[in-house]
Amino acid sequence: MRGNLLLRCLVAVVVTVAVGLLGSGAQAAPTPLDRPAAADVTAEGHGITAEELSALAAAGPEAFEPPPGGWPVPSDRSYYLTASCRSYAATIARGAAAWANLDETPNRGTPVECRNTYITDCGGGGRIVGCNWGRGQRIALYMGGVRDQALLAAHEFGHDWYGHSGYQCAGWTNPQHVMAPSMCGYGPAGTEHPVRID
Repeated sequence: MRGNLLLRCLVAVVVTVAVGLLGSGAQAAPTPLDRPAAADVTAEGHGITAEELSALAAAGPEAFEPPPGGWPVPSDRSYYLTASCRSYAATIARGAAAWANLDETPNRGTPVECRNTYITDCGGGGRIVGCNWGRGQRIALYMGGVRDQALLAAHEFGHDWYGHSGYQCAGWTNPQHVMAPSMCGYGPAGTEHPVRID
């Protein structure tokens, strides 16, 4: 009798230890109904994940730039700078280089003007730092409103062909990332507010 009780206690201890070691793996997997609903990433946009950012950082700075010759586009385009953009010519050219066959041609193509404040005649409200009217009829840039001025130019030139993407914040990882509707953490030095790029 005493040995029987000892055997039962020993079995109970072994079962308890086994369940403790197996942990949640011993439990039934949750059903889809038990899981929280996935967030609607389309409505919220798609940012870059920490893993993607780490992979890009490991690949080196060139991973944050468009491929040589730019990303392919449906048609060739050209632009020219108005006098207000002369001091930003090299930066704007770097942004234009994001897109294949987008060339600066004097007095031909899309006129690009630079403003000294947020753009108020683009429609909508808020801190708008770039606008492209009529898919390349004209472009305005507020270069003082962002840190990455080449990205701002690339975004606005991209509107010659494309609308805004589902990404939340603009960046250089791919054409869709460039075409995000906001620049987050790119405001003037010392600010972190997002700015709209239309």
